[in-house]
Amino acid sequence: MGGAFLSRLILLALLAALLYVASLVVLPVEEVRIVGVHHLKETQVENAVGVYPGDPWLWVGSSKLTTLLKNPWVLRASLSRPKVGLVVVKLVEREAVATLTTPQGKVGLAADATPLPGAKPVGPLISGFGRNRLREALQIAALLPAAESISYDPTGFTVNWEGRRLWIRSVSKLRAWLSRVNMMHGKDIAIYSWGVSVRQ
Repeated sequence: MGGAFLSRLILLALLAALLYVASLVVLPVEEVRIVGVHHLKETQVENAVGVYPGDPWLWVGSSKLTTLLKNPWVLRASLSRPKVGLVVVKLVEREAVATLTTPQGKVGLAADATPLPGAKPVGPLISGFGRNRLREALQIAALLPAAESISYDPTGFTVNWEGRRLWIRSVSKLRAWLSRVNMMHGKDIAIYSWGVSVRQ
């Protein structure tokens, strides 16, 4: 009885090995399709994923996305096998919405404050010192799309836009006064806890 069990075990092992080898040879990757590329090049995505025609199609899974997801330009990515031989990599790239001034030079910033190397200068120029307030500065940029520059320090934010200058302590203050700020035509506007100061 023990010999029969051992024979079955060996047979199953041989069958599993045969199926594995067959999956490597019979079902290869025939095409790798990249969808959603705007800034990155398709070859960059292919090299990061590491899947090429001839690779075993059955063994291609989402673990192949690990390196790609580390790229700052990649917000989301997915990998699917919609039909035999085809692998589709879909990605959503981050977009630069502002430009950050650093001691090393200028770098693009995504809406979630991720630095984007190689991004073209776009949106307001952001600079500052003290604790990092980039996310707040980006929220201000979204509220004031015409902003040309936004600088911050421990006391608040200074925004230059449309020939005017605005000082605010926080984003919440700007939200509360935004409709009025857009109607004010003074050159210098400051929003304080007690109200608004306007200089012509």
